[in-house]
Amino acid sequence: MKGKRRRGPENWLRKILVRHSRKVPKGMRQFHSSFRHFLFLLLGFFLLLLFYRYRFSEKLYFPGSVLQHKKIMEKEAKAEGVLSDLPVLYAIMQVESGGKLKDVMQSSESMGLPVNSLDTESSIRQGVRYYKGLKEKAEDLSLDERAVWQSYNYGSGFLDYLKNHGGAYQDRLAEDFAKEKSGGKRVPYRNPIAIAENGGYRYQYGNMFYARLIKQSIEKNREGNRVEFSIINKILMTASGVLFLYIMLLETFMTDSESTARVFKMTVRDLRGKNLKTLFKNQGIYNGLLGIALLYGTYRPGGNMELSVVVLSMMFLVAVYGGFSSDKSILLKQGGLPFLSLLSLFLRW
Repeated sequence: MKGKRRRGPENWLRKILVRHSRKVPKGMRQFHSSFRHFLFLLLGFFLLLLFYRYRFSEKLYFPGSVLQHKKIMEKEAKAEGVLSDLPVLYAIMQVESGGKLKDVMQSSESMGLPVNSLDTESSIRQGVRYYKGLKEKAEDLSLDERAVWQSYNYGSGFLDYLKNHGGAYQDRLAEDFAKEKSGGKRVPYRNPIAIAENGGYRYQYGNMFYARLIKQSIEKNREGNRVEFSIINKILMTASGVLFLYIMLLETFMTDSESTARVFKMTVRDLRGKNLKTLFKNQGIYNGLLGIALLYGTYRPGGNMELSVVVLSMMFLVAVYGGFSSDKSILLKQGGLPFLSLLSLFLRW
């Protein structure tokens, strides 16, 4: 019939939703609204944190000749449960062969085979297994990672030697072991570490500098992953921290002052209300702790990038919530500096 409203499923659904919304108490509607805002802020926080993890994920700083074996190395390390030791395994490969020999991990001898008997994939598989076995034995003997590194070159007998000579790795013991096994026979070794220490020689048994070479390679990789705050980062983050300490000053220590009333666009009389005054003081402590945490993350030795990103994200998202729920100027006044700080970190200004 002309003019008759069409009754489709969507109209029935709309009527049900409208009828239901009228039945929901006002307090419950406010709860739903606040809960949606909370979920929005939580999502924003995790997105910022995920972006940080993506932007500053750990990279590998080893030669291309070593990293060309990355796929096989990761597969074997995962199979043996030593994925977290990948930097050590790449360092071993770098010291053993630079990734350029067929037996890249020089692991043939650990199977009782002649040198360079294994193909590349078999070499990596055996090298990872051998490393894992040494690591487990060292843990049983309460020996540290340097003992494991040196044992990859000397063999598992070196772990027993350490246990019987003080129970801890020392460079001197690595030298004594090689001297004993070689009968004191020396060979030239023009490595910078050896030249600086003894003029350029080693004993003709393994390499007594092996653990130090591994450590050098690992530290170079760590250095490549080190993220330091720039001057711009520190200026913006310091300003953000000071801003939140100033907010604490207003809310906690100058709660009913003219300055606080002017900043928060309220009357002094309102601020002197018992409930509001208590609320302001508590909120001020929260803001002050955020400021202190940010300054700590900025200026502690070495800095703490992840802590700083977490605190700045909280500062910014709280300002976003205040801007949408109360006064839009809060978004700029309270959230502007944390936002610029985050931007400077992510863009590496």
